[in-house]
Amino acid sequence: MMRAFLAVLLALPALLSAQEKLVWPTESDAFARGAHFSEFIQPTASGNPSSGLFGDVRNGGYRFHEGIDIKPVRRDRRGEALDDVYCAMGGVVRYVNFIGGNSGYGRYVVVTHPQMDVEVYTLYAHLAEIDESVRPGVQVAAGKRLGRMGRSASYGISKDRSHLHFEIGLRISDSFDLWYKAKKYKERNFAGNYNGMNLTGFDPLAFFSDAKAGRLDGGFAKYISDMPTALVARVYTKKIPDFTRLHPALCDLDGKTGAWDLHMTWFGLVKKVERAKSLSPNSREGTVEIIKVAPSQLNHKCRKMIIKTKGGSYKPNEAFKDFIRALFT
Repeated sequence: MMRAFLAVLLALPALLSAQEKLVWPTESDAFARGAHFSEFIQPTASGNPSSGLFGDVRNGGYRFHEGIDIKPVRRDRRGEALDDVYCAMGGVVRYVNFIGGNSGYGRYVVVTHPQMDVEVYTLYAHLAEIDESVRPGVQVAAGKRLGRMGRSASYGISKDRSHLHFEIGLRISDSFDLWYKAKKYKERNFAGNYNGMNLTGFDPLAFFSDAKAGRLDGGFAKYISDMPTALVARVYTKKIPDFTRLHPALCDLDGKTGAWDLHMTWFGLVKKVERAKSLSPNSREGTVEIIKVAPSQLNHKCRKMIIKTKGGSYKPNEAFKDFIRALFT
């Protein structure tokens, strides 16, 4: 069947090459028409459309949602979604999960975009089916059909809430599986380095809105670097994180050997990694210092990374320490 509409098919020479396109990942044309997000975002069982957006939108703000959930525009007689799902940008398929029960994402596809100045990933989850041609290592063009929207997951999703969970963001490390095995989690890591715990997303709807408004200048490096900084953590270690190799455009390697400054958004995206310009004389391997905080950016109930001490300083919480260990594995 011919797809109904490739919503937001734009040439973006400022962000991509002149030949590259950005494609809305489903058949819905509501975003392209300028409709309110409630027309194309699938809410949770709460019925609140904002619960399908990115960020601290669930459980009263205490539960984070890494992407956006896009509702279907077509269903069969049984009420199952029929919408095709498309690749948002040209790239390379890196991971395909064909077994819905293996992940909270259900059947999903991860595509990376190495032609960009920062190799972002896009992720397409809860698919009912995946095209046979979609395999790891295969190059895919923007607008390529990846599969059909659905409700696959390791938990139950009712047919009335079928949707595409769509993410865009950064891979943290290529050593994630080593860290995962060291943690001795009971659940097997089927996805290797494309496990959702190793992927940090930023707001896809904001990105598409900026693209539509012509506000993307300077590439992904500038787009990500311009995101507000919530905190800067200094990690004292001689280890070199994979992040510097994966995303060199977001890294500054001029500085002191033995310490790294991590510039973080409130939702945990590493927006910049740089060698520290100065070192504490009393620093020890593995020490983490919070050297900068923007309190206005930390006014959220979830994705907490730091704790304020009685003396008024800040220190990393256990979840943030775990993240740092994964980053430097």
